[in-house]
Amino acid sequence: MGRRFKNNYENVNSYLNEILNNTNEYRGKFKVSTGIENIDKLIGGGISNQLYVIGAMPSFGKTDFLNQIGDNICRQGHEVLFFSYQMKQRELTDISLCRKLFLLNPRKYKKLDSLDISYDEIDREALEKVVDIYKEEVSRRIDIIECDFKFSINQIKDRIENHIKIKKAKPIVIIDYIQAIRSLDTKITDKEKNDCNLSQLKDMVKNLGIAIICMSSQSRDSYFKQANYNSFKDIYDIEDIADVAAYLQFKNISEQFKNGTDIEKIRKYHELKNQYPRKIEFALLKNRSGLECKIENLYYYYKNNYFCSERIKESM
Repeated sequence: MGRRFKNNYENVNSYLNEILNNTNEYRGKFKVSTGIENIDKLIGGGISNQLYVIGAMPSFGKTDFLNQIGDNICRQGHEVLFFSYQMKQRELTDISLCRKLFLLNPRKYKKLDSLDISYDEIDREALEKVVDIYKEEVSRRIDIIECDFKFSINQIKDRIENHIKIKKAKPIVIIDYIQAIRSLDTKITDKEKNDCNLSQLKDMVKNLGIAIICMSSQSRDSYFKQANYNSFKDIYDIEDIADVAAYLQFKNISEQFKNGTDIEKIRKYHELKNQYPRKIEFALLKNRSGLECKIENLYYYYKNNYFCSERIKESM
């Protein structure tokens, strides 16, 4: 027994010496910006080696949000693995180009959407410009994996490990979305499947030393309510497993849907959803680093696939 205690002490002392000598693996690491300033502040300065789970209701910009963050990560020189159960690679690329055109000239392209690019409804000179930018800043650093609903958690792990082995670089992993990941056990419930997959993602974060950002669907009975842990669809253990849990929701959602019949609430929902830009909140429910949970406001230009902290006056 005494020998085991001695070994433990030696391990701790070795670690402390690494810290003093500035040689341990944690010192000198930096956080990666999401590209959205107030979200960076909310999550402690940027993305680090943690498991992030972000929820939102259907058609609320979940894929746009992940796509934008993935592009911003690449622009900082980092590798991204994007597992897409929702869209094809071409669709995600069109979203990126549409966003870039909008940012180059918000007034001119405020009515542009990604379908306009698909149908060649954009002037060639502007398109060539954003394509060149995308090639230089993003496309050589992002690997978009088109996943069908048979694509399992083990396949995700294999792709991550192969990427690290071949490229000698640890990617930031983005998954759209967790409920779509196939279960290896067909006899378990959806909630058991999602908790199991979430636990395995957390193990990858710890064992591989990477950051994983995954999106979650929203449970139907929480559409008009302030987000909480029960808002994540068919996930029991998110409070215990995720390092950071957050939600995209309507601004002041509790007040917006405080009163009214079901029909009136549905009418209000469509009214808020059609506002342009859409006024939303990024609600931080959990942050393992201990930062206070709070809410930050965002604007979502859904036609242009763009989230930002401040309204773009030039586009109005």
